[in-house]
Amino acid sequence: MPRLKFVLPRLTLLGLAVLLTSCGLVPRASPPNAPPIVTKPPELPALPQEARQPPTPELCSPSCSAGLRRRLESWLP
Repeated sequence: MPRLKFVLPRLTLLGLAVLLTSCGLVPRASPPNAPPIVTKPPELPALPQEARQPPTPELCSPSCSAGLRRRLESWLP
């Protein structure tokens, strides 16, 4: 048991040292004469007709609350 008491802190420090050295590495730079990498933006396909929302009803324009109030008042006798 006393041996384990000294091994665990050393393993912890070793793991920390490995993590810190890997974070400090500088990535390799591309050659100075290399052409820039050009990528096309992603293309989004059009939605199928059944996935599209229906057009906004007249009730919701220009103010939904005013249209709803008129609709509710028309239902009252």
